[in-house]
Amino acid sequence: MVLSGKKILFTVIAVFFIQMTFNITRSSAEVVPVFREQVVLQFISSDNILNLFNSESEALTVLGNNDSQSIWQRIRTVYIEAPLKVKVLLVILAYLLISLLVLFVVIIVNRQVKSRRWKRDQVLKQEYQEQLADFLFNDEIQSVAFRGVNNIKNRQILIDELRFLHSNLYGEAASKLRDLYFDMDLHKDSLRKVYNRRWHTKSKGFREVAQMDVKDANDYILSFTNSKNPNIRVEAQVAMVKLSEEEPLAFLNDLTYELSDWEMINIYDTLVYHQINIDSFEPWLDSDNYSVIMFALRMIMLFKHVQTIPRVKQLLFHEYPEIRLAATKALKPMESVDYIPELKLLYRDETYRLQEILREFEEKDKDKKPGLIEAKSLEDLLPRRIRYEIIESLDPVVSADDLPFLADVIRDPDNSFKIRMLALQMLTSLGQEGNNQLDELSKDADTTLSNMIINVKQNQ
Repeated sequence: MVLSGKKILFTVIAVFFIQMTFNITRSSAEVVPVFREQVVLQFISSDNILNLFNSESEALTVLGNNDSQSIWQRIRTVYIEAPLKVKVLLVILAYLLISLLVLFVVIIVNRQVKSRRWKRDQVLKQEYQEQLADFLFNDEIQSVAFRGVNNIKNRQILIDELRFLHSNLYGEAASKLRDLYFDMDLHKDSLRKVYNRRWHTKSKGFREVAQMDVKDANDYILSFTNSKNPNIRVEAQVAMVKLSEEEPLAFLNDLTYELSDWEMINIYDTLVYHQINIDSFEPWLDSDNYSVIMFALRMIMLFKHVQTIPRVKQLLFHEYPEIRLAATKALKPMESVDYIPELKLLYRDETYRLQEILREFEEKDKDKKPGLIEAKSLEDLLPRRIRYEIIESLDPVVSADDLPFLADVIRDPDNSFKIRMLALQMLTSLGQEGNNQLDELSKDADTTLSNMIINVKQNQ
């Protein structure tokens, strides 16, 4: 059958419209090529084309109904018809998107709340500072009405301001602040922190009662000077140094944990800042805790307790090299001739120990150069450090009687450059006798020692 021109044109337009519509559906790839073939083939009857057009019209009607659905209905339809794996992925994706949205909202709200609280706290802090300044320096003001002190957080702001001012004031002004602290029952807030179960709150309470001299919880705080928590332990120790009037360092008697350098520094700073006098650190030189002995030796050195020299001299020969080193340093600021024989004897012992270590390293590393072993492996060994400290301790009290000892130190090629130069400088400090000894050393000196002697003489 031959198609008329109108039917052909109508058919082409219908196929083009159907193709453009079905491009947005998953079935377009399968439907459109069929119609494209039917248009191209000239032998298709007009009745078949009209039937096909009617079928496509029905499809468009269905699509039109789908377009009239809301987006949620479409999503529901897609979800219902999807395979199980796709449903699981869609659920996970929806959960992640909702979680992200909720998290974003929470962050924004939390940031706004914290920002407003911070601004409010800053305003209140400034107000408290001005009121405290008026209270301290205006004699006409006998009492202060602080705004919002019934609120726990506001009371903490006030306590922090009182502590800050108290730490920078002395005498009557500091006493006035402390009286205000007690009159407002702020010490009860600090004590509640002391008995709190959380360690960071407890530590803050320890600092507050120590600063404001609240002694109601001394026995409780003392029990934490041996705590396994190092943060609690150091705060408790510092608090007891400040609060204990009779024996500020009594907690050292039963200390089982090692006293760290940080703890030693904090205890020393507390003693100095609050001008706490310790008559003698000698009782702790017999402690079973070696870190306590180290602390006592450092305090003897810093406070120059000359009366403990006899006991410190005994520790020069302790089994632990760290204690021998600390004892040597403790004697240095004493500047006494009483310890010279012991230091010389210790120097000899440490020399033997160093030679033994050198032999051990040479046996283990025979393939390596001895000079390399000494420079890299033995530079920081305690025997070498102790020997250098011994020479430095002799420097303030050296005399002509020590010339033979110094000459032996200088001649020893195994000694480090620092020790030999220090001994040479000590010789020059002895005047003519020292210079005569330098001349004697020059006669049989090797190239290295000769250059060292020339350098020392030029710098006299």
